[in-house]
Amino acid sequence: MSSNVPPAIFISREWQKLQQTGSAVMNSKKVNLAFLVSVIIYVGGVFAISAFCPYILENVVLNNLICESMMVLPGFVVFLFSEKEKAEFLSFHRIKTGTLLAVIPFTLFSMPLISLANLLSQFFTTNRVIEAMETTDMGQIAFLPLLFSAGIFAPFCEELLCRGIYYRGYRKSGSAFQAMLLSALLFALIHMNVNQAIYAFLMGVLAVLLVEASGSLWASVFYHVLINSSQVFLMRIMMTANPDIYSDSATQLTNETLAMAAGSFLIIAAIMAPFAWMILVWMSKNENRRGVLMEILEKRKEKKEKMISVPLVLAVLFCIIMIIYTEIIG
Repeated sequence: MSSNVPPAIFISREWQKLQQTGSAVMNSKKVNLAFLVSVIIYVGGVFAISAFCPYILENVVLNNLICESMMVLPGFVVFLFSEKEKAEFLSFHRIKTGTLLAVIPFTLFSMPLISLANLLSQFFTTNRVIEAMETTDMGQIAFLPLLFSAGIFAPFCEELLCRGIYYRGYRKSGSAFQAMLLSALLFALIHMNVNQAIYAFLMGVLAVLLVEASGSLWASVFYHVLINSSQVFLMRIMMTANPDIYSDSATQLTNETLAMAAGSFLIIAAIMAPFAWMILVWMSKNENRRGVLMEILEKRKEKKEKMISVPLVLAVLFCIIMIIYTEIIG
């Protein structure tokens, strides 16, 4: 993008190019452009809120609702203008009760992996969730609105965007393996900090495996809701028992403590991860999708068209700059 071309003009030109090609589907090029627009709107919106409506930042529930909406809206609008069979494209398919319930033990068995990634990231960055707890009086926030915004609304929006629109768009252009990694990368980047990005990438990969094994986006939505909601419940229980719990844990967290915790979770994850995989395999059999998980690896080099474009590169660079800014400024 030339330095003298405003972002709005550049985006408009890119969209016109896509329309002129006659593409009536949500493919990688449209995903990349939608992601760039989402990042620009999200970052611009956050700075605008900070400058003109700081009271929104103090309202965790309202802030969650607005930020998630800003992130998902551009991609959703592009999707609406690109796909005719919308529910089919997003994989909002019916799912067997047994498959949906199997997401619960899968969540339990996969959580040690995510926790391990979270702990490892804290050797070189801070835990942004705990940091937010320190600066916000979370104990005074009404529980049900917080549960809805962080435990239900945010997971639904992020799954709709990342495992629905982004992943399926990339699948139109390349293999499931490539689409899985790219959609997980975008999911990681939208968190705008190193700590959450690291375990979000892993979670993004696991969520795609769930979608492929079950054949339905509802599986990953339920998975994400379980993770976020359990954290909201755990936070409320711990803060009820000790209002200063997060402040205390932050000051007591040393590299030695992290190493001990990471070692413990490494052992737990090594034991539980195979069970998580077994559940995925069972899901695929239960939904008559045998072999779909192995196909992701076997056909990983399959390519239909170019998946990386200028808008994606610009969006990734923009996110990296914002992550560096977040790490330095805090």
